Amino acid sequence: MRHRLAICLLAAGLLLSACGPTAQVLYYWGGESEGVTEYERLSYRSSAKQSPESICAMLVMYERLVNNPGGWRQVPPPGVCAEYGWLLAQPETLAAFMETASARQKEMLTYGLSSAAFMERSRELFEMEMRYYPESIVFIKPLAERLFK
Repeated sequence: MRHRLAICLLAAGLLLSACGPTAQVLYYWGGESEGVTEYERLSYRSSAKQSPESICAMLVMYERLVNNPGGWRQVPPPGVCAEYGWLLAQPETLAAFMETASARQKEMLTYGLSSAAFMERSRELFEMEMRYYPESIVFIKPLAERLFK
């Protein structure tokens, strides 16, 4: 009888311990507002209708996610480095950013505000994506080779 009681108490303890606070999230996707992360809000809005303002907001958001990753792994979320690198490699990105960005937004991009600086940062970001997520090499490496040949 005591054996059964001990097993029941142990089982109840295990079940109740599983109901505690949830573990920290694996990746940080930017602050949440109304259940939507900053990444979701900006990326969906930007894909629906890209504007110089949305490009500026995306660059700043990507820079924050890459330089200050949160979550349990403390690395940027999967795909973020590649998306950021792709955006920087687009010819219209620099012009849109220079024309529209505020002084504060320009300060946040510490790698420089030239075409060469954008391309160098883009290359670094593609390399970061492959380093953090080796399974992405099969997709990212051919793309990077075409962009930086």
